[in-house]
Amino acid sequence: MTDEYRNILVAVDASPQAKQAFAEAINIAKRNHGRMTLMTVIDTSSFRGTTGANSVALLDEVRQQAQELIRQLEAEVSIKESQVPISSKVIAGSPKREIVSLASQINADLIVMGATGLGAISQVLVGSTTAYVVNQASCNVMVIK
Repeated sequence: MTDEYRNILVAVDASPQAKQAFAEAINIAKRNHGRMTLMTVIDTSSFRGTTGANSVALLDEVRQQAQELIRQLEAEVSIKESQVPISSKVIAGSPKREIVSLASQINADLIVMGATGLGAISQVLVGSTTAYVVNQASCNVMVIK
């Protein structure tokens, strides 16, 4: 286990646990003089059945909502006061795969994410993103309840 986490990936969605994960990651980065990458993934599996212009328009709308979510999280925690360098990414794809992939690409020391996402029914239907990330990531994963 790493004693210091200097490169932290935080995966967020609109869940309450995601807000808690973001706040915890800020604290970890501050303690370790680290930096954070804040990411949200647009789950493209939800676009099944849409085609052409409808699909593009829907993706654009969801991308804007994801960017707004990131802006809101950053506004809640005064970035200037935290003195933690933060970059952000909005990625379209499979959330569980994109989280693991980005963590590898940026050489993350730690992934911080919520225990649940959109809800228990969604988890039963599509599987647990959190469980996948815990099992597949090459770095430590902190799950916030």
